[in-house]
Amino acid sequence: MNSIPTTTNPPDVRLNQRERHFIQLACSELTYVQIADKMCVSPRTVDGYREALFDRLAVRSRVGLALWAVKTGVVSL
Repeated sequence: MNSIPTTTNPPDVRLNQRERHFIQLACSELTYVQIADKMCVSPRTVDGYREALFDRLAVRSRVGLALWAVKTGVVSL
């Protein structure tokens, strides 16, 4: 039987308000350019948020970020 490797999420991750807002928008159907527009920042700033959060949360994709957000209650379905 093949098992799916699980990653352990970093314990006690604290998000600031901008990071939390970015994650909520990233869990929508908006593109990163649209997210930048909604947050009133440049697309490069959004790229920075994304990369920093991917590293801190040990995720590798937007889907991984969305799954983490749902699992931890940052976003609800």
